[in-house]
Amino acid sequence: MIEDLFETDKYDSLLRFLIRETRIINLKDFKTEEYKIPSNYDVIELNLNQKEYTKEIRLAIDPIVEIAEKKGCPSNLYTALYEAVLNAHQHGNKEDPNKRIKIAYNVSKNSIDIAVIDEGGFINPDFISYIIRHREQKHKEKFMDFYEFSNMKKPVENNGTGTLFMHLYSDKISYYKSDKGGLVVNLTKYF
Repeated sequence: MIEDLFETDKYDSLLRFLIRETRIINLKDFKTEEYKIPSNYDVIELNLNQKEYTKEIRLAIDPIVEIAEKKGCPSNLYTALYEAVLNAHQHGNKEDPNKRIKIAYNVSKNSIDIAVIDEGGFINPDFISYIIRHREQKHKEKFMDFYEFSNMKKPVENNGTGTLFMHLYSDKISYYKSDKGGLVVNLTKYF
């Protein structure tokens, strides 16, 4: 079984590697098993325009959310998926319209599993700690956007709340390295 990149107890995990190296991580340099899209998943591929990307994201994810909602999935899946794709575009692909985002998904009788895959592959060490904070459920005790958490100035065009909403509205989130060295955010929602 593929290991989660942020497993704290595994010496060879990305988290432990970061602690040892304390620098920006390029996933291409990190030796770990790569995420492979399961054969029973549907896949959508996007190249997002620099100006119209919010509309393009909505058009891409609407059919996925609609299928899940017809099976009983709560509508808050929309927010989690939207933020995952937006983060892949803004932070993973750095808004490069030449880089693709893949959305691979499978809707079963009582769950949906969605992988959002970017072509970025660089991870800020503060993001690792931010993920751990969410896994420890601290985001439910005190709301804190990424920029506040990492003591960084918040850019005008970004609220830093995407990861928070993904964790609030998904039942499980895992992170992997893609076969192209990008980041895979895997969201699971049960219904």
